[in-house]
Amino acid sequence: MLIGDCGSTWTKMLDTESGEFEIIQTRELVRRREIFFDAATGHSAKKRCRIFRNELISLAQGALSLVEEEDFSVVDAGGRDIKYVEFEKRKIKKLDWNLTCGSSTGTTIELLGNYYEVDFKTLRPSEKWINVTCGVFGMEKVLEHVSTGTEAEEAVAMFLHGMVRNVYDFTGRPDKLYLSGGFCENNCFLKTFESYCIVIPLGRMVPLEGLRVGDF
Repeated sequence: MLIGDCGSTWTKMLDTESGEFEIIQTRELVRRREIFFDAATGHSAKKRCRIFRNELISLAQGALSLVEEEDFSVVDAGGRDIKYVEFEKRKIKKLDWNLTCGSSTGTTIELLGNYYEVDFKTLRPSEKWINVTCGVFGMEKVLEHVSTGTEAEEAVAMFLHGMVRNVYDFTGRPDKLYLSGGFCENNCFLKTFESYCIVIPLGRMVPLEGLRVGDF
């Protein structure tokens, strides 16, 4: 069975029989019209699958499959939005979804990282932060900092710190948080988040795991 998590920026695909896992840019998925999923989730999946599952439901089912705790919270910071699920006694207590601004999502930081050629594996966290309630204005502040003498790496780390604060506030400032999505591979993001709470990365396959264990 071929399952897919088709985000706005990246698409994750898993063949459950062979175990083959592939990540491609969603713009490539758009060109590859032959790809059709048995089950899928994500913004770009609705016309490419036999069974479609809501992203929050896939995230919740995947988190329950991967985490053994009775009470816990998981957040997925994706390319376009952030999704949050809180569990109490392994039952959903709260669901939330932020679609209002790209300031808290991966696409914005990818743009900045590519522009300034920043390696997030080695980027050092900054104790300072930029208020990034708006992605466009936040990027403008990064440009302003750089133009006035701040090192590009420091300015991007400040922006990333602002994103961490947004996600932390959005999730209700928990003492411990499980993280899903591409930011699990962003060392600076993780180190910055650790100054606020315990953060445990689950990787990029949590929604796929939710599809894999789902009852179809």
